[in-house]
Amino acid sequence: MRPGVPPTPAGPVMTASGTDLAEPLHEGVPFGSPAGLAAQLAPRLRSAIDAEGPVLAVLGGPESDALRAELGEAAGHVEFLVPADVYRLPAFTVAVRWARLSRQTVPGGYATVVAQHTDLTDGGGPGYWARLDAALDVALPGLPVEVLCPFPDDIDERALRGSTHRTLLSAGHSVPALGYRTPLDVIADFPPPPPPELGRPVETREFALDGLSGLRRAVAEVSTDAGLSTERVADFVLAVNEIASNSVEHGPGSGTLRLWQLGSGPGGHVVAEVRDGGRMHVSFPGLVAPPPSGARGRGLWLASELSDVLQVWSDDTGTVIRVTMSL
Repeated sequence: MRPGVPPTPAGPVMTASGTDLAEPLHEGVPFGSPAGLAAQLAPRLRSAIDAEGPVLAVLGGPESDALRAELGEAAGHVEFLVPADVYRLPAFTVAVRWARLSRQTVPGGYATVVAQHTDLTDGGGPGYWARLDAALDVALPGLPVEVLCPFPDDIDERALRGSTHRTLLSAGHSVPALGYRTPLDVIADFPPPPPPELGRPVETREFALDGLSGLRRAVAEVSTDAGLSTERVADFVLAVNEIASNSVEHGPGSGTLRLWQLGSGPGGHVVAEVRDGGRMHVSFPGLVAPPPSGARGRGLWLASELSDVLQVWSDDTGTVIRVTMSL
């Protein structure tokens, strides 16, 4: 333990008022063995369970087994998730979903996520973890959510994870990490990559101000035919309309909509993509709600709230925003 560093509190650090969070508790957890990790995490998770908030553990097989054994019956209060199922989603989407766990907490309680940094088979690599950690530091402030990020304890990993975590959990105590970088600095080095092409769309249409009503009808028809529920069709239409309206009002004034139906039934998706010739200078689109007085940012945030996945990227031709809804 370093001099002057207090033991780790249970849950996010509160301000003097007891109602607002001073900063998110997003902490790295270096570990040498599954059993050692379980011993580190168990006290924190027991406190989280007592706080009556949701507790999620995204861990590899050996680490998950060790934590279940360490927690005993209390493991029944933890939702164990398979890393491949969680991390197949874009990093920003994962951060937003964990931030929304705050809505499931009781007054005075908090949510806890254990998010192991695993080897990604899809080639996401260290850029994925850098984006996720940076997004968490943007999405979590002010929310009763803590995220603990286990990673292998070696010199290289400590240097890498120290750049995206303010503190590390060591022997039951929080110690300052070395070399922390701001989310803006991190995302400048590891911007979200363009997602893969989806093949031939079922519909493509150009739009401007006078074409927004037709755009909404097209989105409704394609998503209804795909089997999306009536309520989610309405959400999808509103999300796409917000994005297209941004192109008209704040962008070049026009754009292109493409729609896809990918699969059918459970596991299928309907996707809308809006492209325009403008440039968007927003590092973390849709992650946090804009201030009530803010005139900008509401459309992307609302689209993120209404959809399952929101992706934003730029290329030589302009800006592309893709919205995905699961069937």
